[in-house]
Amino acid sequence: MCSLSAANAKFCLYLFRELSKGERNKNIFFSPLSLSAAFGMVVLGARGNTLEQIEKVFHFSEVLRSTSQGNTCPSEKCEEDGGVHSQFQALLAAVSEPRPGCSLTIANRLFGEITYPFFQQYLDSTKKFYQSELEPVNFKYTEEEATDKINFWVENETKGKIKDLFSAGFIDPSTVLVLVSAIYFKGKWAVEFKKEDTKETYFHLNKNERKTVQMMFQEGYFNMAIIQELKTKVIELLYFDSEMSMFILLPEVCEDFTGLEQLEHNLTYEKLAEWTSPDRMEPLKVKVYLPQFKMEESYVLNKILQEMGAINVFDWGKADLSGISRKDGLVVSKVIQKSFVEVNEEGTEAAGAMGLVAVPLCLPVTYEFKADHPFLFFIRHNETNTILFFGRKLRVQF
Repeated sequence: MCSLSAANAKFCLYLFRELSKGERNKNIFFSPLSLSAAFGMVVLGARGNTLEQIEKVFHFSEVLRSTSQGNTCPSEKCEEDGGVHSQFQALLAAVSEPRPGCSLTIANRLFGEITYPFFQQYLDSTKKFYQSELEPVNFKYTEEEATDKINFWVENETKGKIKDLFSAGFIDPSTVLVLVSAIYFKGKWAVEFKKEDTKETYFHLNKNERKTVQMMFQEGYFNMAIIQELKTKVIELLYFDSEMSMFILLPEVCEDFTGLEQLEHNLTYEKLAEWTSPDRMEPLKVKVYLPQFKMEESYVLNKILQEMGAINVFDWGKADLSGISRKDGLVVSKVIQKSFVEVNEEGTEAAGAMGLVAVPLCLPVTYEFKADHPFLFFIRHNETNTILFFGRKLRVQF
C-alpha cells in the first residue's frame, strides 16, 4: 500500500533510471508529478489491459489497493473518495495553493482530434479532478495551426519559460491525441545567498574535465544527513515559508568519479524516504557551496513509457480508451515534457520564512557541503511529501 505521493516518488525513480540508460553523460530534469497527473487523466478513460498497464507503470494500482481492500477497481469507481482521482484533486489543489514567496503552476491538457466525439462525462471528470480540459484540435488538415496553438498554451502556462514545445512537422495528420504536461515553479530561498559571496570557481565534470562556474556560498544551520555507506551527503535547502524544499544528494569525490554512479545504482524509494526523513536529517552548522545553473530538458516519452510497460495506450490495434470516446482508433500519439530550472542567489525558478533552529549550547562542528561536482537534486512540496521535480546535474549551463 502507498499514498499517491509515494506512488509519484516510485514512478519518479523508475523513470529516472530509464532516462539514465540513454543519457549517461547528460543532465536530466523532469517533473514526475506533472506526468503522473497527465496520465491520471488518461486513466479516467482507459479500460482493460490499457488501464492495468498505466496503473502499474505509475504505481496507481498500489494506491488503489490501499483504498479498495486489495481489489483493483474499475476506472469509474476510482472517483470515489480516497481513490486515485480524488487524491489527485486534493494534491493538485494543495501544491497549487497561492503562497508568499513561491509560485507553482501545474497545467496538463489533452489535445484531441476534433472529429472524435468525446464523452461529456469524461470531459466533466478531467475538469473536476485535474483542473483541466480536453481541447479539440484539427490535426488532420491544420497541423501547423494546431502546433502553434499547443505551443502558445504551454508558453503561457509556464510564464514564457518553455517555448516551442513542438517543432514544425512534429505533429502530422495521423495525430489523434496529444498529452501535454507543463509545470512552472519559482521560489525564493528562506535565507538568500548573498551576491557578494558568489565567487568564480571550478565545477569538476570528471577527473579530466572542469568548467568555470559562479559558486554561491552561505554558512548556517541546515538539515543534513551523512550516508556513510555511500559516502554521500544529503542537504535540505528551504524555500520561503518552508512549504517547499530543494534536496541535494552529493556523493564524495573519488579518484575515478564513480560516486554518482554508485549513488544512482543504490537509490530506491525506501532509501530516499529514509535519508530525507526527520529521523535521519538533523540541523547542523554547514558551509554550503552551490553553483548557479540553468537546465532546460525535453523528452518525447512514448518509447520509454512503452519500455516501462505502458504499451497498449500507444498501439493502434490494442489501445482501449473507450471511456474517452465511442469511436475506435483513439490512441495517445505523443507524450512530451519540457522542463526548465534556474538556480541563483534569490532562489529557484523552474518550469517547484525564516524558521527557528535549535542551536547546541556547545561549540558546534562546522561541516562543508561543496557541490562542485555532479549531484542529484529534487524539489519537494513538504506538506504532501510530493516530489515536484527531479534532476541530475552533470553539465553546467548559464
